[in-house]
Amino acid sequence: MSSKAKQRRKKCLRKFRFSIRSLRGKMTLSYSLVTIGALLVAEIALVVIVMSYFANNIDLTPETLIANLTAEWTPQIQDYLSQNPPDVDGVREYLEDVQGSVIETKPLLIFGNLELQMKVQDFLNFYYLLADRTVVAAIPHGIIPDEELGKKLPFNYLPGLEEPYRAALRGVGDQDQLYAAVEPGHRIVGAIPVFRDETPLAETPPVSGKPVIEVERNLVGVIVFTTKRFPWEFLPISEVTIYIARSLLIFTFFAGIIGSIFGLLTARGLTKRISNVSDAAHSWARGDFSVMIRDTVTDDIGRLTNDLNSMAEQLENLLDRRLEITVLQERNRLARDLHDSVKQQTFAASAQLGAAKAHFRNNPQQALYHLEEAEILIAQVRQELTDLIQELRPVEMKGKGLLPAVQEYAENWSKRNYVLLNMNIRGERSLPLNVEKSLFRIVQEALANVAWHSHASKVDIVFNFRSDFLLLTIRDNGDGFNVDQPRKQGMGLRSMQERAELISGELIVDSRVNLGTKIIVKCPYPKLEL
Repeated sequence: MSSKAKQRRKKCLRKFRFSIRSLRGKMTLSYSLVTIGALLVAEIALVVIVMSYFANNIDLTPETLIANLTAEWTPQIQDYLSQNPPDVDGVREYLEDVQGSVIETKPLLIFGNLELQMKVQDFLNFYYLLADRTVVAAIPHGIIPDEELGKKLPFNYLPGLEEPYRAALRGVGDQDQLYAAVEPGHRIVGAIPVFRDETPLAETPPVSGKPVIEVERNLVGVIVFTTKRFPWEFLPISEVTIYIARSLLIFTFFAGIIGSIFGLLTARGLTKRISNVSDAAHSWARGDFSVMIRDTVTDDIGRLTNDLNSMAEQLENLLDRRLEITVLQERNRLARDLHDSVKQQTFAASAQLGAAKAHFRNNPQQALYHLEEAEILIAQVRQELTDLIQELRPVEMKGKGLLPAVQEYAENWSKRNYVLLNMNIRGERSLPLNVEKSLFRIVQEALANVAWHSHASKVDIVFNFRSDFLLLTIRDNGDGFNVDQPRKQGMGLRSMQERAELISGELIVDSRVNLGTKIIVKCPYPKLEL
């Protein structure tokens, strides 16, 4: 087998195992097991009902058995034994094609003309004797050796036979005396007397309007019988149960296959609907709330999909509203920053240029001084505009990572602003992309505040990856400020606070006048690594 064939085989096996563990596979298996279990219970109940019916409609008591055997077998051999001498060869020839006795139950009507009937067959052994106890034949053939044919059958030939045997030879007609129960095995043995054709002797006065005729009864033979087994009322429970069980198991097998197919089709529709919900949830997780779940069925899942669609629509509206507010706040911040820095500096540069123009004719040296001051102010304006443009550029974190991106940005910032920057990393741990972006923006905003307001000469950035959380510290040696003193809150601190809250983090600002500022961001890991 080639390597590609092996790979395809492994892939198929993995797919099969996954399907068994999936919701669809579990539902199909559960449906099949419930179907098979219900059918087995119904089948067992049916067997019990049928067997109970037959048990109540078949009369196989020893007395009835003797009466049936007398009516069935005595007339058939009576003619042969009544001849003088008895026609032994005729008896044997007649019994050659006889296999045994058959007893039937009352038929059970199932449907239309379909009937079910139970037969008890070949559960007896027979020994045919003349009046002098000579054995002439036996059924089934072979239960007695050929050399014993023609010999007299002893009274103790079978356990419990002696008393019924002697009673039959005396011509007793009481059925209670013609059989005996034998232990173990719950069998019975019995003897049935066979009389010559009855001949009238005399007619007695009528009784109830009918004459009573006395007949002569001459014993010509005896039929000895014994049961091979004595089950519950002679009913062959084990054989019937096995036969019905085999049929029902075959039916259950095919019913289980049909139930599995039906369960597979039913589960397919349900799992498809759940899969649609899952696909929509993945799209929502990526920020695409335009995806809606298409489900027209008005059941519990249908109501759930309607609620989820409504939730997605509301979230999309909230995000749009939040984006509008963020954009507006960002515009206000840029306007304020441009007003506080660039506008003031350009105004000062314009004033220096005006002064240089005024002194250009009378005092060229003073005019040169004002031009140099204007040049310095314009350079500062250019630097601050560069910082603003750098901050507004999109952050590309994919393929780079948080720490390399911060390192690269910090080096460029340090060169532009002539501020010494040290970066320290303690441990390292991968973080989700959205968390890395938020932390990068916080670092960017903090460094912008240092460049515009702090007048610091040194900045330290520390990433401390602890066991349960990340601790980010940004510290400078600038002017600082009093955090307890009421003042107009800048947009930078508010933006950092919001970004920290978005990643379930905490922002702490520690600053003192002339002692610098320290910004601490504490982010827990569990929610970040989902």
